[in-house]
Amino acid sequence: MRTEWQSADRRASHASRLLFLAVLVLAAFLRFYRLDAQSFWNDEGNAARIAERSVNLIVEGAAGDIHPPGYYLLLHVWRAVFGESEFALRSLSVVAGLALVACAYFLGRRLFTRGTGLIAAFLGAISPFGVYYSQEARMYALLGALSALSALLVARILRPNDLRGIDRLEVLAPFAAYVAVGAAGLYTHYAFVLVLVAYNAAFGVWWLVELLRAAPRWRSLGVWAGAQTAVLLLYLPWLSQALDAASWSSAGGGYQIGAALLDVLRVLTVGITLPLREARVALVAAGILVLVGMIPRRSPGLNRQQTGSGPWLGTGLLLVSLVIPLVLFFGLDLYKPAWLKFLVVILPPFHILLARGVGRLGDLVSRGLSIPSLCPRSESHVLRLTSYVITVLALTALTYPSLRNLYFNPAYFRDDYRQLTADIQAIRRPGDAIVLNAPNQWEVFTYYAPDEDVYPAPYHPSASRAERFLTPILEDHERIFVLYWGDVESDPQKRIESWLAEHAYKSGDRWYGDVRLATYGVASLPQQPQLTLEARFGDPAGGAGVIRLHGYALARPGPFARGDVMPVTLFWEAESSVREPYKVTVQLLDEEGSLSAQVDTVPRDGLAPTTSWQTGQVLTDRYGLRLSRDLSPVRYSLIVAIYHAASGERLRVAVDGEEMGDHLVLRDVIVEVR
Repeated sequence: MRTEWQSADRRASHASRLLFLAVLVLAAFLRFYRLDAQSFWNDEGNAARIAERSVNLIVEGAAGDIHPPGYYLLLHVWRAVFGESEFALRSLSVVAGLALVACAYFLGRRLFTRGTGLIAAFLGAISPFGVYYSQEARMYALLGALSALSALLVARILRPNDLRGIDRLEVLAPFAAYVAVGAAGLYTHYAFVLVLVAYNAAFGVWWLVELLRAAPRWRSLGVWAGAQTAVLLLYLPWLSQALDAASWSSAGGGYQIGAALLDVLRVLTVGITLPLREARVALVAAGILVLVGMIPRRSPGLNRQQTGSGPWLGTGLLLVSLVIPLVLFFGLDLYKPAWLKFLVVILPPFHILLARGVGRLGDLVSRGLSIPSLCPRSESHVLRLTSYVITVLALTALTYPSLRNLYFNPAYFRDDYRQLTADIQAIRRPGDAIVLNAPNQWEVFTYYAPDEDVYPAPYHPSASRAERFLTPILEDHERIFVLYWGDVESDPQKRIESWLAEHAYKSGDRWYGDVRLATYGVASLPQQPQLTLEARFGDPAGGAGVIRLHGYALARPGPFARGDVMPVTLFWEAESSVREPYKVTVQLLDEEGSLSAQVDTVPRDGLAPTTSWQTGQVLTDRYGLRLSRDLSPVRYSLIVAIYHAASGERLRVAVDGEEMGDHLVLRDVIVEVR
């Protein structure tokens, strides 16, 4: 009988290994699939350029950064072996993501059963949250892998033996590995502190339980304390820099805890590539399974003979690993959408609890549907397995929309610096300048355009400093390309954009994710109209306010060449309070009335909405009309119109009391070939 049981166990073990390899293959496919389809965004560009430096410069640069140097040093070595392409640099995170999936399997297996480990690994393989950060050249997949590995080592350490009667190497090896992983985690990301606090709490609870059971493990306590001291000593060279970096750790609060917890559940379940309204069913299912998975029961995993703590230990360790980092996450005021990626440290315990919930649900189904006198034991196993498969397939179906968005929905793509630099280089001419409003865009921009000269703006500039920075650039260049990104952190008062609105001619914006490329023409700045007008936009009887155009000026008389930015200055006055946020369009129409060039914006580059105008105030408003390279060299009409921002309906125009329709022709313009 014992031989038959051992044979069945070997077959089950062999099958579980094959299934585990299949899960790893699936995880690898999802992480390598379209790995380089998207551009590096800002932070990935920083990592790519930092990894180019020498070891000394990487450490020196990290000292002034908000991240420790561990990931950058590893990426430096990885880059030397595999190259500097997007695919090569991101593949380090793929490997880390696969390690995270593997650790979830071994942890679930050790704490509970092979089945729990397999389901947890499968959930980790298809996790949109895990896949997303496994496809990013940043340290978060590595942070998750080290967190999962440390959890596995803690589970190995929490066992009934002391340091007597067994090989000391067998006891001390997991402690030594824990020290190495703990130090590596701290050198990877400061959020690893959440993990260390959780596992110290787990060890403390376990030790107190053993003490209450009259089985104090003094030697284990001493070795554990020594391990924590060793981690601290290994981290001591970086501790002062870590303490200095703590100043960034506040997100500013301002959230409802219920909504925030729901957002956390969304991210852990379907990642950041599915909105809450589309994830409700998935969140309900995940929430129920996690709650069911929290119910402890005896299993072939860490039972009393292995741990001395009964069926509570596995569940307790998972709960501590999940709850304490979350409590610290909110307690340290780290909650905001951009920092939810820190929660990759709790992804494995979350998936194991989900897997436990799937297992418990399968048990309930098999018990509810099977009658011992009618249903043999083998059929009960089939019912349980069928329940597992159906539940896992349902979870897969619920996460699929998020994975689809990750791969194919532009709304969730990373900032496209690759296309942005290509577009600039396609129209760049001698005499053009490139300005970065956030100076830390330099790394990602020069990754794609290493030969371009760029002008990084000062961080948080005052009005006078912005003027000192921009004045020589405008004096030496004919066109300016400005990359606006991260205004809240880099230029919250919009000093750069405000100064350019008054001293240059903006020809338009284009968005590349969260990066905005603005193009400006440089020319003289007329302060008075070259041609005065008595043009009034709006209906005096309508009650929404009347806007008067005093006149206009062209900084250059023309003719203009294809590729030029035509500098147009308009002089507005609100004759009465304006109650609606209108937009202005300046257009160039060909001889047949077809649109050839256009600028549409709220006045002063969006910084002076019409609702903010004071009655009688004259506003100088500058527009740059970019002439495309394929314009025909003929005569064009320059027109201006004002329209409702919501509906697009234009205001009526009257000049000297004569109705002119819904737009005003300013003058004819000649475009020629040069």
